[in-house]
Amino acid sequence: MIKLIKQTIKSIQGYFNYLNFNLVETKKIKKADVVFILPFYHTGGAEKVHLNIVKALKNQKCCVIFTHLSATQNHYEDFKKHAQVIELNHIRNKKSNRVNILLNKVIIKTINNSKSIHAIFGCNTDYFYNLVPDFKKGLKKIDLLHALSHNDDRALSLANTAGVIDFRVCINQKAKQDLILIYKQNNIDPVFSNKIKIIENGVSIADFKTNISEYKSDIKFGFIGRWSEEKRPEIFLKVAKQIKTKFPEVEFVMAGTGMKSNLNQINESGVEFLGEITDGTKMNNLYKSLTGVVITSVSEGFPMVFMESMPFNVVPVSTNVGGISQHITHMENGLLIEGDI
Repeated sequence: MIKLIKQTIKSIQGYFNYLNFNLVETKKIKKADVVFILPFYHTGGAEKVHLNIVKALKNQKCCVIFTHLSATQNHYEDFKKHAQVIELNHIRNKKSNRVNILLNKVIIKTINNSKSIHAIFGCNTDYFYNLVPDFKKGLKKIDLLHALSHNDDRALSLANTAGVIDFRVCINQKAKQDLILIYKQNNIDPVFSNKIKIIENGVSIADFKTNISEYKSDIKFGFIGRWSEEKRPEIFLKVAKQIKTKFPEVEFVMAGTGMKSNLNQINESGVEFLGEITDGTKMNNLYKSLTGVVITSVSEGFPMVFMESMPFNVVPVSTNVGGISQHITHMENGLLIEGDI
């Protein structure tokens, strides 16, 4: 009985949140030139890329629809500076099928009836792929793929929408090859592979003032990112603990999100936790202090932390996954770790 009452209250909340969305938020969509459908604005390399894309469209009126609950507020204010921002989690998390159907319909209707919207951009959220087949013809539909993993759970969505997406952007050749393989496995007409474009990520190094011959006296390695299953931070901790047993002068640090609940494990490994660093100057100062940045992921596109840190003479150390080997050559500009770890 209590469970039923709670669910009823959640449904009522969801319905009122939907009504507010219909009355207020749809105006933001209707007046836009470009609509983005993205999952998060929290700390992350993908989120930084998405923000830079929005910033690049400064001559367009942009509206960004965030579909999931973000772990932090890191990029929220920056998104708001460059676009109208809408969040859907407070509606979708009520898990009311009727409300969610109404929400889908009003978003589709608002976009299709808008006289100014000419493009829809989506990345990393199934919500985009669920809606995109119903967007009107003539509207440019673009998505971005940072990386695809083995047995990726997005495979069917990507295959089913191959015919309605105008351009699929991959950040490297590996992601493109993986996408083409998904098409083959799902008997998708090869002609749709022609819609796949490669646009690599980039960072501005114009303001970096580093001396390529600068010598770093201390040896310090960093893990910078979020604590998640695919990032495998526990491997970094295991290696740090083993190295510090033999070489206690070597330093190891971690910075990022989702780590506070694992502080005991971090401290026991002899690793210093620096928290989440959102200030650009502080992050650059951290990079300057590092000998190497370590990636232990099971899958990656090409980590932004490598691109940001390498101008500061930081050595990338990584599992050889995804598109990393297309940028890092073992023992030339970094270290690649082969095999299962």
